[in-house]
Amino acid sequence: MQRLSQDKINEIRQSVDIVDILGQYLSLTKKGRNYVAICPFHEDNNPSLSISPERQIYKCFVCGNGGNVFTFLQNYLKISYIEAVKKIAEMGRIDLSDYQLDEKKAPIKKEYVALYSMNEEACKIYNYYLNTKLGLEAKNYLKKRHFSDEVIEKFSIGYAPIDSILYKSFEKKYTEIDMVKSGLVIESKHHFDRFNDRIMFPLHNSEGKIVGFSGRIYKTTQTDSKYMNSPESQIFIKGETLYNYHRCREAVRKEGFVYLLEGFMDVIAMDKAGIENAVALMGTALTRDHIRMLKRLTSTIHICLDGDRAGQVAASKAADILLEANFNVKIILLPDNHDPDEIYEEHGKEGLMTLLKKTLSPIEFLMEFKYKEIDAGNYDDRKHFLEQMCELISRIKDELDKDYYIQRLSKLSGFSATIIEQKLSGIKPKEIPVYHEVRRVKEMVDKYRGAEKELLFYMLNSKEVALKYEAKVGFMYDDNYRVIASYIVDYYRTHDKLVIADFINRLPKEELIQTVIDISELQLPLPYDEKAIQHYMKNISLNARKMKKEQLLEQFHYVLDPYKQSEILKEIIELEKE
Repeated sequence: MQRLSQDKINEIRQSVDIVDILGQYLSLTKKGRNYVAICPFHEDNNPSLSISPERQIYKCFVCGNGGNVFTFLQNYLKISYIEAVKKIAEMGRIDLSDYQLDEKKAPIKKEYVALYSMNEEACKIYNYYLNTKLGLEAKNYLKKRHFSDEVIEKFSIGYAPIDSILYKSFEKKYTEIDMVKSGLVIESKHHFDRFNDRIMFPLHNSEGKIVGFSGRIYKTTQTDSKYMNSPESQIFIKGETLYNYHRCREAVRKEGFVYLLEGFMDVIAMDKAGIENAVALMGTALTRDHIRMLKRLTSTIHICLDGDRAGQVAASKAADILLEANFNVKIILLPDNHDPDEIYEEHGKEGLMTLLKKTLSPIEFLMEFKYKEIDAGNYDDRKHFLEQMCELISRIKDELDKDYYIQRLSKLSGFSATIIEQKLSGIKPKEIPVYHEVRRVKEMVDKYRGAEKELLFYMLNSKEVALKYEAKVGFMYDDNYRVIASYIVDYYRTHDKLVIADFINRLPKEELIQTVIDISELQLPLPYDEKAIQHYMKNISLNARKMKKEQLLEQFHYVLDPYKQSEILKEIIELEKE
């Protein structure tokens, strides 16, 4: 079977109209030659997403998200590029039965093969023993905790007997070094299994491969730690693992958000209640890798951590990190010292569902949380609490929202709404747009980067300009601009006119697509002015020579050979002549 060519991808893209596709997911309003809609990629109140039927692209002028129909489906439905192409082909009635559409999967590193294999085998062995006489007591415990056979099978729950069954099974297949690396076997004079007499829960990576286990005690006579996890290894890193991540994608896509929980038992409790859009941390704070994983799922997170103080502190920190990463965040405040698993056990599905519906905004949560931390009878404590909350409220733009939080703060703190409003009037809001404006001004001042950006605009709009760039410059200082320029030149080798909606299909990174969309939206005069193009290219060449000179000078200081020093000086003199 043949692979999809670029021409076939363009044909698929051209088989549909972007207005029709986005109109299936968003409410569109005609505005001049374009359409506008509420942007689904950030918390939008006024329509900031613009759709161009003429150019077959969309662009949000607040969050910056933009692209063609493929990009939209990837971002909106949280699907891969190939899945988006297949979906558009189906909508455009393009037959792809003769094409190979399997996505390329990264090959497993040779040194990891044995580790993955051992974890898979261990899971099968643990599953087997749960259904034997040895695992009968463990199985009965699970039944008492309302683990149905379906739940046990879905989460591949098993049992590790007292004897070292894994070591006996592995010793003829794997090296002792690999067994120890896997974390399943502990090195000793006589090697033995890490887990024994525990109910076993496999842990998966984002691709669904088993990378470790968590073992739970189940007898009242057992005095060891309640939970024991596999140690971190080459394939199991807590900061890169979210429990249930590989299972929840479809449910998250359907519900539009994901629950972020504290432990895997909470995820299973949610599943018992029919809630599948949940993931859990693995006993660690949110990391950058977690954020990247969550962004691939959704832009909306409902934080639901334990109701004790430690859980609330963790929820507060997680909310800060997620808000900074531009997620829409809601927080669920659980009863003191309760987690979702305990709530399900005590109150069943209805009790859990009722609590999950009581979501708080981050400010509401912080008000409740911080208020519990103070002595309400102490004036200084209440005053400090008021000042902290006023700082948060001052950042709110919506007047209705602001009034709501003023009234709520007044009720909690005991200070009048009038006093709070006076306090707010003296606080200068920390608005994010100010940062963007400073960054924009700085960008304008940088004449070299500005020249590259504007030259790219004209290259997108003219084959002649692209050919002049290739012949006279062929270099850009900005890494992304340089890559985009090379793709533009390559595109014109087979096309006389560049179609943005087709061109961005060639770009390998989302970042490059967004950059091209941004540049294509520049309000510069067309057709191009020859003097302006020459000016851009001159500035870019000057910058290239300047950089080359700096590199040569640095090299000169580290070269001891007089002959090589002389050669470097000649190069520098030649550059200064140009």
